[in-house]
Amino acid sequence: MWGLLGPETLPSTRRTRTLGLGAAARHFNDLAVPGLGGIWFGKQALLATLGVLIAEQARSKGVKVQNIEVANAIEALACWQAFNGNGWSSDPRLRGSTKLRRNSDDFSFARARQRNFYVTQPMRMATVQALPALGFVDSEGARFNAFRISDTGKAFVDQACQGFRPYRRSVSQYLTKWVCGQVGRVASNELREALSPLVPLNRNVCTLFYERLKQGGQERSDDKQRRRDALAWVEALRDTTPAQLTWAIRPKEISDTHWLDLMAGARFFRVREAAIRVLDALEVHIGNQVLGATYSLRASIPNVLSPLLNALSEAAREFLDAGHADKDAESFCRRCVERDASQVLRFLVERDGHVLRLLGDDVRPGPAFRGSEAASDEQGVEPADLSTGENIPLPDGISYRMHNLYLLNVDLHGGLSEWLHPIPTEDAHES
Repeated sequence: MWGLLGPETLPSTRRTRTLGLGAAARHFNDLAVPGLGGIWFGKQALLATLGVLIAEQARSKGVKVQNIEVANAIEALACWQAFNGNGWSSDPRLRGSTKLRRNSDDFSFARARQRNFYVTQPMRMATVQALPALGFVDSEGARFNAFRISDTGKAFVDQACQGFRPYRRSVSQYLTKWVCGQVGRVASNELREALSPLVPLNRNVCTLFYERLKQGGQERSDDKQRRRDALAWVEALRDTTPAQLTWAIRPKEISDTHWLDLMAGARFFRVREAAIRVLDALEVHIGNQVLGATYSLRASIPNVLSPLLNALSEAAREFLDAGHADKDAESFCRRCVERDASQVLRFLVERDGHVLRLLGDDVRPGPAFRGSEAASDEQGVEPADLSTGENIPLPDGISYRMHNLYLLNVDLHGGLSEWLHPIPTEDAHES
């Protein structure tokens, strides 16, 4: 199904280096802000929840559709509506400008449900953990197609779409008819205002969302408490707007155990980034070879790699010194502090196997090799939807989910558009 592809089934040209650390990354992100997934603004959750609701309503009318294809099609429609409204200007809350512009001549559901109509990784994928955790859907598993709309989810959609009457019908009624193939017109200002990711949720639904973040749904009580504490912290940061924070002082909203997990996660993410930098540099080194694209582990360590390997070893030692219980991260770090640098390189290339591969003692290009373009790699296991930048006053290296929660809190207070696109001040013009 469209959007369900996991990393192991992506095309060979994709360059996400997981290094087998996906489970550890998810663990540290869950410890940071349980149940948030990749959500960083409210409309993400609304569009995905709306997809589950409309799919159920269409199936009740005898139409064979699945949650994923309906949610993806509604998200594509929402982004298309937004692009039409803003003159096709880029915004981190929108995806698919190239494909949507090309496919805008026919926006029937029959077209929009097709796998190649929209992006391969829609924003919906970031909501899979959050929807059941926050109580917007009921589910006995983690598959989006198994989600069932909950009473809270229905109330969420109703409040968010209240007052919008595209073509004299409610949003859910009209979208159900669209999915059923009974209507085709979608160029509606009412529909754009209801769906566009650029239009914030109304005040009432923001209040509901805020309560769901605090109360949660299908979760352990400890997870709910951690998310409440994290929410209280980012709310305090929004009110006080301090300078960049450091790890030296624990905020009063975060417990000792939570703070230690956040620090351990930051150390782990630094190790992962350091390992990727080593592999990037080795890729460039191989790509620059005149006599062939290969590197022998029996040869001396290239000068460009030595400081990067030292930085990796130092970062891994810092994580090990913290004594965190995550076994995958601990095992990875122990291999990164070995004295024999060639063995560390062997270990990293074996973990890669996609951009670089090992043949005996020789490191050779893998299917996603780019050589001198290595710096443009996609890095990380659970990337944020938004590059977080310097405007968020959080400690260095902290889980991206804490950044996302900060932005979500800004959005629920109606300030995300201004945060993303600040109006230049008079002083800025003068400088």
